Amino acid sequence: MPLTILAESDELPLSWTRAALAVPRVQRVRLPLSGLTWLAYATVPANNDCRAFPHEDDHRARVLLRGCPVGLAQRLARAGWETIRVGIEGVIDLTGEHLHRRAVRKMARAAARFGRVSEIPWSPTAVARLRGLAREARHGQRPQLRFLFRTIFEPETRLFVFIDNDGLWQGAVLLTQPSPSVAVTELMLRRPHAPSGIMEAIFAAAGAQLRAEGCQTLSLNEVPFRHLDHNLRPLERLITLAGRQMAGVYDADGLYRFKAKFAPHWRPVYLCARPRLPLLALVDLFTVSGCLELAASSFNRQQAAQRGQIGDAGARAARTRATAQVAGGWGE
Repeated sequence: MPLTILAESDELPLSWTRAALAVPRVQRVRLPLSGLTWLAYATVPANNDCRAFPHEDDHRARVLLRGCPVGLAQRLARAGWETIRVGIEGVIDLTGEHLHRRAVRKMARAAARFGRVSEIPWSPTAVARLRGLAREARHGQRPQLRFLFRTIFEPETRLFVFIDNDGLWQGAVLLTQPSPSVAVTELMLRRPHAPSGIMEAIFAAAGAQLRAEGCQTLSLNEVPFRHLDHNLRPLERLITLAGRQMAGVYDADGLYRFKAKFAPHWRPVYLCARPRLPLLALVDLFTVSGCLELAASSFNRQQAAQRGQIGDAGARAARTRATAQVAGGWGE
């Protein structure tokens, strides 16, 4: 089934959005081991016309999509795709009280003493400034994940920033808005020593602005390797177990805890492939998304830290021996 199936659905994969374009703008990633083409994200025409996927429209094309909501995954499954649950997505009802919960309001008020939240219009200067914040943010010097969500401020995205009283950007949230009623969180950034509560303040302000414009839901995007039940198929169980082994590299539990404070509605997220999802595709995703580099970097840091601890222990022992010698003997 060609990808015109997307034109028949109101739902898009996570990080896909719509804009006034004549043809889609697609981030294609070739997966070398499995031979699949990963359509990581795309900006498609606002009229949902997805017919301009010349390569993927061939029913023989080997294609992979991530971040598919359940409705879209079901449509793809009926069209012969293989679908696998890989995580959950948190969705906030902007017409409800999710962003007005006591814990959220308390944190946002605490942050308000240090600055304000503003939506930043798109400009080359803003693009560069967000890129600079990403370098200076927590984990900014480590290898970064690629293609799993949008990281660049583009004209079809929206940027909300916490600006401190000195004019410095302390945190930012980048959103896509695939329809007037739906917004999706893409990128969350925070300086290591930013005041507490700035991310809650950004979400509260962004949610209020979106709600005033008639937007009804705000997706907090995916938390990988978590599920709503334990009734997993073998491949789903394998992916989850493998992901849990990365806890020291990718803090999925911390991500879940942050998103859970907004009490969102949780729903499954699917990885979908045509005609099937081979194990080699999972190796491909781990590699091309930067997870392998991130894991290697974490391992090297741990080894360096252990060497440093051994060195510190040796230095402490030497200082002890020197002190004992000065005091009149080795104490033996």
